[in-house]
Amino acid sequence: MNNPGLFQARWNARQLAFCNVVPLALLAFCLWPTGQRQCVFFDGWLFHPLNSPLATNPIWLHIWAIASLRPFDAVGRWFRG
Repeated sequence: MNNPGLFQARWNARQLAFCNVVPLALLAFCLWPTGQRQCVFFDGWLFHPLNSPLATNPIWLHIWAIASLRPFDAVGRWFRG
């Protein structure tokens, strides 16, 4: 807990600018009509391969359905403390 290098009492303007400019650039890209189409295409391209096992395997589908319920979140919270 006592790590003097973890928190420093000075500003790092370069990292602050980076952490603000990157999200603003991504937001502007998603709001731009051409960028929005590319984001939707990328979302579909990534979504289908990641979720296709759920359509073909009923056991995997039921595992994810049960794991997505609120009581299961409470169990996970209980184990983490």
